[in-house]
Amino acid sequence: MRPKTKPPAPAELKRLRVLGRCFVYDPQTVRHVELDGRTWRGACLPAPADLPAQPSAAGGMPPPGLKGLVLQVSHACNLRCRYCSADFGRYGADFRAMSAQTAERAVEFLFETSSSRDLALTYFGGEPLLNLETVFSSAHYARTRAAKEGRTVALHLVTNGVRLTPKVLFQLDALDFSLTVSLDGPAACHDPARPSADGNGSQRIIVRALEIARQLPIGRRITVRGTFTRRSAAFFPNVRYLVEKGFSRNIAFEPVFLPAAHPLALRWRDLPAVKRAYTSLAKYYVRRWRQGEPFCLWDLDDAITQLALARPRQSRCGAGVTLLAVTAEETLYACHMSTGLSGAKLGSLQEGLITHRCRPWQEKYRAGRSGCAGCWLRAVCGGGCNTHALYYRDGLDRPYRLECEWIAHRYRLALWIMAELPDLKQALAARGAQEGADAGHLLRAPLWSYR
Repeated sequence: MRPKTKPPAPAELKRLRVLGRCFVYDPQTVRHVELDGRTWRGACLPAPADLPAQPSAAGGMPPPGLKGLVLQVSHACNLRCRYCSADFGRYGADFRAMSAQTAERAVEFLFETSSSRDLALTYFGGEPLLNLETVFSSAHYARTRAAKEGRTVALHLVTNGVRLTPKVLFQLDALDFSLTVSLDGPAACHDPARPSADGNGSQRIIVRALEIARQLPIGRRITVRGTFTRRSAAFFPNVRYLVEKGFSRNIAFEPVFLPAAHPLALRWRDLPAVKRAYTSLAKYYVRRWRQGEPFCLWDLDDAITQLALARPRQSRCGAGVTLLAVTAEETLYACHMSTGLSGAKLGSLQEGLITHRCRPWQEKYRAGRSGCAGCWLRAVCGGGCNTHALYYRDGLDRPYRLECEWIAHRYRLALWIMAELPDLKQALAARGAQEGADAGHLLRAPLWSYR
C-alpha cells in the first residue's frame, strides 16, 4: 500500500500595512491583494491559490549573453567629491586615460562576443568628458559597425556635467547619446559634497548646462542622478528640488557606496531618516501624478513595475553576464562599480573572459542569492547590488542587509502607490513595461510615459 502523501503546505502569505492600507502578498507567485482592515487582521487569509492572477510579462528572464559594455575612458576627474568610491577615477592607481585604440578594441569585443541584435555602450570615468576624442571616435566606430551588421547600439554617457558646454551637447545630441548627469540638489547640499579640484562649488555650472540641454532633443534623454549620504539621509527636499526645477522628469537618487568607517557612509542608525524620506517621496509621487505633472524616480518605478506585472527575477542587473566594464588597461570587470575588486575581475580584452571567474556571476544571475531564500521579496527584488554583496559580504551569496531594508521599504511604498493610482496599475497591465537591456536598474519606459 502506497503511503499517503501530504499535500504541499500553502506558502506563507505576507501581511503588509502601509500608510493606512492593508495588503497581502504571496512570495511564491509575486501576486498581491488589498484587503479591508477587518479581513486583514482576521485569522483567515486567502490561500495563495485564491489570489487573483496578475498579468505576467512575456518571455521572462533572457538567456545570459553579453549585451552592454561600460568603457571607463577616463581614470581622472575634475571634481573632488567627498564621497567618491572610485578614488576620483583612479581606483587605487594613477590618473590615466583610455586610448582611442583600446576603446575601438573594446567595441570590437562587444560586437564579436555578443549575439544580441541590440547592444549598449556606456561611457564612464572618472569623468568621461575629459577624454572626448576617445568617446567620439569609438562612438562613431560603433554606429558604423552596427549599421553594417544590421544591429543597433545605444550610446549612454555618465557625467558630472561640468564640461557639458553647448558645443559638447550639440555633438552628443548628433550621435543620439543619452546622459546621466550628477546633481545632488540645491547648492547648499551639492557644493560641499561635490567641489571642484580647486575647492569651488560645481552646482551653478551644472544647473546652467542642464538648462541649456533642456532646449535640445538630448534634454529628453537625460536622467539627473543624485546621491545621499549620512549627512543627507533626509534627502526628500533634494529630490523635490530636482523635480520642481524641471531639469528632467527622470530622477535617480541613490545611497552612497563607501567603506563602513567612512564619515559619510550610511549606518543602521540612519535608516529611519532614509525610510521617512522615501515615504515623503511616495506621497509626493502620488500628488504629482494626480496633478498631471508626474516624474520618474527610478527605484520606485522599478518596484511598481515588478509588482504590477508580477514579474519574477533573480537578479536586479546583468553585471558579469549581460554587462561588463573595461578599464584603460583593457581589464574586464563585472561592472564599473566593481572595478578593482578581485572577485569581479573576469578577464581582459586580450585573453577574453575567464570561464571559472565568470561562473559565480552566471549562477547568481540564474538562481539568485542563497542568502535571500527566507526573504518575502526573494522572487522579485533581485537581491540588491552585486558589488555591494561582494564588497560588504565577501561574496555573491549574501545580500548587503542595510540595502535590503530600504529596498523592502520601497516595495511596500510601491504597493501603496498602486492602490492610490489604479490608473497607473491598469496602464501597466495593458501595455506591459520594457526594461532596459539589463543595464542596471534603469527602465526604458518611465511610468510617466504611460499616462
